[in-house]
Parts: sequence; structure tokens; C-alpha cells
Amino acid sequence: MQDSLSVNDLGTWARRRPSPSLRRDRFGLALASVEIIAPSPVVDYVASYTEGFFAQGDFPARVRLVIHDVDPELIGSVKDARPTPPLRRATLPSSPDAVCFVDDTHSTVHLLLATAIRDEPMQVAVRILRALVLRALLGDGFPFFHAACFTLRGLGVALVGRRNAGKTTLLLHCLDSLGAVLVGNDKFALVQDAGSGAEDALGFPIQIGIRAGSVLALRDGPLRTFLTRRWSQRFGGVEGHRDDLQTRLGIRPQELAAAADSTVTPRCRLGLAIEPYVDPDAVTPRLEKLDEDERRTLWTHNLLRRPADVFPQQASLAGPASGAGLRIPQVPAYRLIQPPAAGLLTSRVIEDLACRVSVEE
Repeated sequence: MQDSLSVNDLGTWARRRPSPSLRRDRFGLALASVEIIAPSPVVDYVASYTEGFFAQGDFPARVRLVIHDVDPELIGSVKDARPTPPLRRATLPSSPDAVCFVDDTHSTVHLLLATAIRDEPMQVAVRILRALVLRALLGDGFPFFHAACFTLRGLGVALVGRRNAGKTTLLLHCLDSLGAVLVGNDKFALVQDAGSGAEDALGFPIQIGIRAGSVLALRDGPLRTFLTRRWSQRFGGVEGHRDDLQTRLGIRPQELAAAADSTVTPRCRLGLAIEPYVDPDAVTPRLEKLDEDERRTLWTHNLLRRPADVFPQQASLAGPASGAGLRIPQVPAYRLIQPPAAGLLTSRVIEDLACRVSVEE
């Protein structure tokens, strides 16, 4: 067993296992790019998984991700090794079999995988890549918010509110009934357009967790059929989980958009915020415009301040300087009060509001 581990050790192992298929590529955003040095199958998988959100290009890289495709015996020998400075160990709760070390001095993350041909190890690479992009944005002070986001006729709409408030169900209705374009369902970063100074929402390739109740709330059609089939393959009959608030079906945003005959976009001009609120006594959906204090409270309560909030399963990758300030999006905000299972009627209320806001702009 290896007692200690240094940067030189990692370099020696990499040179000891030369690979003709080793590739060097860059993924991410112009604001935050990551250089990946990895076996070709990993790079191809990352490109496919992040398509529509992350670009490949020559923009400057903020950090390197080196993926070592090594023998399982070697991984076992270093799992308990003591990293020597500047290396530090990164614990990944969602990937207990992966071994990961961070070299903050050289802005490099080393990921040791036993194989690079199965989906699970390559999904680990995607998660780390995504976390490194989010880390760079968070470190630059871009605020992240817990919210769903889509565009409707070119207007960026954020669904902001507490957990289990109905954001995902509302998002599904808008994709299914209004032809909305998906930005994201879990979080977005707020950035300013360099030219106009307008506020944009950045979405990320993160699986969308969908409860059975959200599936059953949809009208009969291709999207509900797709989600019902996926749910049955993973958990059994969807009806049996109607009131289950814990079990969620993970769907890639690109797949969800395709099932709704729509697309994804990584960035949109934010123009409207909606706080979903289910009222059992409501008869029809209605809107209440939030005043300045209510609007500020809404965004403040949904600000993701720490790395553990923004990328919880990979928070140990965060550097010590990471952090976000508070910048409130300067867009009108409304509370959408709706009866349970309002469905299509609620999405039409959103459509009418988006049209009014677009005209006012």
C-alpha cells in the first residue's frame, strides 16, 4: 500500500500508462472553461452529455481535469494514501469508488478511474467537470439561485420558490403545452451581458428530478408517455407513487426537452420571476405582483451562497476563496396562486403574463 502520494507520483503513473487515445480538450463557458486530459471515450461521453450547455473551444481554461484510467489494484493502493502538499484529497459522496485529488497551486484536479468504458465512471467525470465550472463562476462572485428557468417567446422566466412548491410541475406544463425552451430546473447563475448590462440566467447540464405526481399532472401526450415509461422502467408503476414526495426520476434536460418536442438553451435574458404557490382553497389560478420588499425576500431566500449549496456532492473541490455576493435580479416578480392540479389553465396564465411583460419591455 502506498503511504503517501505526491504530484510527481501522479505524473509517473500517467507516463507509465501511455494511451494512444489520450485526448486534450476544453469544455465549459467562455466565462469558465475546463481543460480535460482524458482517454478518448471519456471526452466523447462528456461532449455528448453536456451538448447544448457546454461548448468545446479554444477559450482560456481556468482549471485542468486530468483523468487517469488505471488498474483497479492501483486505485485500491492509494485510497488511504496521505496526499502531500500541494495535493489534497477530495471526497465525493455520490461517487465513493472514485479517487480524487486537488492541486490548488496548479489549478488541477486528478481523477483516478478504474475504467473509462462504463457509464458510471464517465458520469463521475461529467459531475466533476460541471462542479469545476460552477466553482469558477461562484469564485468570481456570480450569484446562484435555486430556481427553474425557461424561455417563452424569447422571454426568460424564472420559477423561484421553496422546495415542493410545484416548480418542476409548472415547468413540465410549460414545456408540454406552451413550447417553452428549457434552461434548467435546479439552479442558475446570474450574469450580466457584457454589451447591454442586462441580466442573463445561465443553465447547466444537471439531471432534472421528477416526482410521480408531476408526471400524473400532465395531460395525455408524448411527454407524459415518455416519463411514464421511464418511471416504470426504474421504479414500477407511476400510480403507486402518486403521493411520494421523496422518490424522483432523474432525466437529462436534453432528453426531457426532446420528449416535449422542444430544445435547451444554456443562456437567456431574464425578464420575469414567478413564485408558485398552491392554495387548496383557490378556484382558479391568479397572479399577485410582489412589492419591492417581497421581491427581494424571494430572491434572498433562494440564493445559494456556499459551494455545498451550489454543487453539494462535489463541494470538497471548492477552493478557499469561493463565495457569492447578493445581487437581486431587477425583473418584475409575481406570486402565482393556483389550486391543486390546475395544469393547463395555470400554464396559460403564465403565457398571458409573459406576453404582457414582453410588450411592456
